[in-house]
Amino acid sequence: MSATATTAGPEPARPDSAPPPAPAITRPPRLREIDGLRGLAIAVIAVYHIWFDRVSGGVDVFLLMSGFFITAGFLRSADQGRPLGLSAYAARIVRRIFPPALIVAAAMVLMTLLWLPRATWDQQLGDILASALYYGNWHLAANSVDYLSSNNGASIIQHYWSLGVQAQFYVLWPLLIAAVLWAARRAGLSPMRAVAAVLLAVFAVSFAFALWETATNQAYAYFDTRARIWQFAAGGLLALALRPTARAWTRHLRGPLPALLGWAGVAVLVLGGAVLESTAFPGWAALAPVTGAAAVVLAATAAPGTGAGRLLNTWPLQRLGDLSYTLYLWHWPILVCYLVTTDRDTATLGGGLAILAVSTALAAATHWALERRLPASGLGQKTVPGGLALGAAALAVTLTAVWAMSAYVSGERDRLDPAAADPADHPGAAALAGDALVTDADFIPSTIDAADDRDPSLSYACNQTMEGYEPIRCDFLGGERVSGEEAEDAEAEAEATVVMFGGSKIWQWLPAMAQVAAENDWHLVTYVKNACIPTSDQPDTGEERYLSCDVWNDAVVDQIDRLAPDLVFTYGSRIGYEVEETFPDYTERYEELLATGAEVVAVRDTPSPRFDVPTCVDVHGADDPECSVDRGEYFEEGTFADLAVPEGVAKIDLTDYICTAVTCPPVVGNVLVYRDDAHLTNTYAATLAPYLEAELEAAGVLAE
Repeated sequence: MSATATTAGPEPARPDSAPPPAPAITRPPRLREIDGLRGLAIAVIAVYHIWFDRVSGGVDVFLLMSGFFITAGFLRSADQGRPLGLSAYAARIVRRIFPPALIVAAAMVLMTLLWLPRATWDQQLGDILASALYYGNWHLAANSVDYLSSNNGASIIQHYWSLGVQAQFYVLWPLLIAAVLWAARRAGLSPMRAVAAVLLAVFAVSFAFALWETATNQAYAYFDTRARIWQFAAGGLLALALRPTARAWTRHLRGPLPALLGWAGVAVLVLGGAVLESTAFPGWAALAPVTGAAAVVLAATAAPGTGAGRLLNTWPLQRLGDLSYTLYLWHWPILVCYLVTTDRDTATLGGGLAILAVSTALAAATHWALERRLPASGLGQKTVPGGLALGAAALAVTLTAVWAMSAYVSGERDRLDPAAADPADHPGAAALAGDALVTDADFIPSTIDAADDRDPSLSYACNQTMEGYEPIRCDFLGGERVSGEEAEDAEAEAEATVVMFGGSKIWQWLPAMAQVAAENDWHLVTYVKNACIPTSDQPDTGEERYLSCDVWNDAVVDQIDRLAPDLVFTYGSRIGYEVEETFPDYTERYEELLATGAEVVAVRDTPSPRFDVPTCVDVHGADDPECSVDRGEYFEEGTFADLAVPEGVAKIDLTDYICTAVTCPPVVGNVLVYRDDAHLTNTYAATLAPYLEAELEAAGVLAE
């Protein structure tokens, strides 16, 4: 996000007999408009984030300008015949970038502890650690497409993704430029033409990749360095075009043209966030802010101080330009804490102004302390080792803060460990069944652990992704996963073979079904695919998730036919993103399963609150109606009982063990019911085992 100008060291001394040097190519006067451009960019970033929850394109401006300044510094050294000075360059980057970013990151650890829900603590600490080590963009990209992490809340440090991308650019770019210059000189080619050709190639390849990835996986593409490199390359090409020895062409930008360019660029930057779709970045949409910023720089070069330059040179934008880096660091965590503590999705006018005021004050203090006083002190400023040591010290502050909070979280996790809890104090479903009294005890699992309270057996190894096609079979005996010869023995010796077939809301029943299977000496087999229901009529949208689901369902039925199980446990209804129970047509799939010789059990789906229940409990409390859902909104009386199914399909309904007659509360019998916005916790599902067994017996399946 920061733009760092680099300069070479002083020219080495020459013997008196040496020929006179070529005229020095001096650094061109700094354009004040660039500082104003940075001020405008941070302003639109903050405004669109705070009041509109939209991508503005401001970050794209910073990426362009980073490419511009870094490339310009290297080209200046090359034009003067000086070495690029990579070690000194690295030290300058570390001095400039590390202290503000890492000290603010350490402050975010404290903000997480004070103001963010416990349910998000693990996520936040993981995000902060990844960002402090400058691979936060890849960490966020992985989580953006991880179905099991899909309910992650807003990360307090999410905006550091751009710092990760820039850090990777800072490492790769000098190596690329140095390699191109070396190769060009070895081959007798013009170094600048060689650099231009390579940057054009990088731009073209990266932009083409960005278009493809944005179309196929935008959530991942947004954080992907490969889909962002073209923006740095655009800045590098701009630097090439404006080199002191190559900018004569800008004399043709005369008359009203510079003013038109400048104002058009400003208009694009101001209005881009309103008209461009956030889901179109970093593809075609990102061209707008990149082109707009380039137009502003060209206009300022051709006619400085005129047109839009008058606006950009005003004190407010110049001051914002000075604070752009630190204001970028502070505005997002302040916004996240405001939204969480006020339980809002966007800020009010007054709230947004307060966020800007607090963020600006903190940005000004950080700028003064770490971007003014620290360099003036000389601490870590004079040598390469000193600069690197300064960066290491800043990193140590963040890592220490993460370690300290992690230790606190670990202590809380041990204190509220479900395995150490007294079952008598945590009856779960038995409380709704009237089989147990509820004592005054902390509920389990704690909200700290709720997101991970799922059976590890099905988390990844046995769980096909939304886009995956191949069935993944896992076998369980006595409540434990088995494979190879053990699985073959289980199939041969067990009293019955039971298959669980469906999506993640079939998988959530594994703790209960595993207990029932262990008590009855059943061999349990699972076929699970995220977000896939066993209907033969998938939505015709062309999306990979639906195409793969259809193929996966057919393949699983083929495997079930060869397995010839005694029972298949699958969906009877569906509660997805809509707040009501629906009844997809499972008839054809039921008949295919019955044709294998198995009995079929269709279980009624569980409510999907569609808000993160652990977070709600943290913010409002377990007894607050905000964290319960209305049972009547999901289930219409008699619909499941009257549902027609083929003969041989038994319907079971355990809703009465999850919900009261009126509501579905977040905590039942001192056990947290949901781990996210849709799925039961492993701990609560385990308390349903005796009632699942009773329902199976009442349905007459696997009767002797």
